[in-house]
Amino acid sequence: MKFLKIILYTLLGIMFIYLISNLFFSEKFKVSTSIEIDSSPYIIFDQINNFENWENWDPWIETDTTIKMSISDITYGVGAYRIWNSENSGNGKMEITDNEYIKQIDFKITIENNSPFMATFYLESIDNKVKVSWENSGKLPFLARIFGPVISKMMKGDHEQGLNNLKNYCETILSKSSEVMIQQWDSQKIIAIVDTCSSSNISQSLSGIYSKTFDYLTTNDITALEQPFVQYLSFPQKPGDNDWVILRAGAFLKTKIKDSLINGMSFYQTLPKLTAQATHFGDYRTIFDTHQKIKDYCQENNYSTIPSPYEIYITDPSQTPNQNEWQTLVIYEIE
Repeated sequence: MKFLKIILYTLLGIMFIYLISNLFFSEKFKVSTSIEIDSSPYIIFDQINNFENWENWDPWIETDTTIKMSISDITYGVGAYRIWNSENSGNGKMEITDNEYIKQIDFKITIENNSPFMATFYLESIDNKVKVSWENSGKLPFLARIFGPVISKMMKGDHEQGLNNLKNYCETILSKSSEVMIQQWDSQKIIAIVDTCSSSNISQSLSGIYSKTFDYLTTNDITALEQPFVQYLSFPQKPGDNDWVILRAGAFLKTKIKDSLINGMSFYQTLPKLTAQATHFGDYRTIFDTHQKIKDYCQENNYSTIPSPYEIYITDPSQTPNQNEWQTLVIYEIE
């Protein structure tokens, strides 16, 4: 009997110490890790803001071979989410709750039946590089406060691995462009469709427009130049801008269209313009560097660029699998 009392008092003592210890630890936790990445903020933002791209750098996929991911139908932006099931890491959900273009992305993370916590990625351009900070914050239940330092250390390790993966991936996407040329651009006959989308959805928008446009031209036996184009009528310019893009895309024609058009298509003819042009080589995701190169050249040479630049896709990706061989002509009207 005395032995049982000793065991009971010992257990009660341990429980008392455990409960008292939790009083000395904060209910709040915050873990933040940063890294500098030598890449475009547009590329980095899209890697984080679109769950389809997480497989390129996700730290948990590497460390947990049992994890299985599923993504919402809309994979990017506010409301997008991914759900995971894992024998080792448990089950959970990660949802984008807010974002500011090339500046910040906020997530809510729920693991099993625990209280959700928040994750935020901050992007800050510094000396032609991007400082990316990954922060987790939340509250711990009273009985879990004592484990706060351990949880923070584990999160810190995930942050470091994930950010290093993100850095290694983004820095392998190379950017190259030709010298900027000032050229007179002849009048162009154009068939086009205007659409609005987010920056993460440009490819899907263009795919739908080109399919509709070239189907119409083929059906009506209208000859077009092979290279499709897009003109950006409105594009977010700085961190925090609304992530909405207004674009006009279609094809250049050899002859005028006299018949009325359907499905939101329009025909128009441009006037001859003085332009600044440069060819971008490689991955479309680095094309912002060529845009910036043209703007910098024009500023240095006392030209004013007119908003609404053109991109003309010289290379057909379906015929040229090697991204390094892709060519895109970027054109700005200038004054």
